Amino acid sequence: MEKISPYSHLFHAANPQETNTIASQILQSMEMTGVISLEGPLGAGKTHFVKGIALAMGLTDEVTSPTFTLLQSYGLCEKRLHHGDFYRLQSEAEALDLGLDDYFTEGLTIIEWGNKFPNALPQETVRIVITPLENEVREIAVFLPAS
Repeated sequence: MEKISPYSHLFHAANPQETNTIASQILQSMEMTGVISLEGPLGAGKTHFVKGIALAMGLTDEVTSPTFTLLQSYGLCEKRLHHGDFYRLQSEAEALDLGLDDYFTEGLTIIEWGNKFPNALPQETVRIVITPLENEVREIAVFLPAS
């Protein structure tokens, strides 16, 4: 299994199981800590990707979209997953008002639509962009922060 290096990586998933495998590989590279900005159009599979991360972490909670709750947390201690969503937010100030700094220091935090307010996220945030292609295939691009 390849580790994520300082360079970007590109994956293709033809079905949900392949998405889960890719999510697991990315999680292992991050060692269950850090911040991910999860980007892509509506229906791209962002929440499904987070479900794959939760599965790889061994979490049994049902992962749902945080579009209306804005932030949900799953698991405990070293297996802690925070799942947020900037989609409904109108300003960076709203994003900052969520108090995300407290979540960034514990476990793994994934923010859907993080590209709306990138300044609200730490500089070391990993960007993952999911792009739907033909025949239900998803392109999953990983962009690591500049070191």
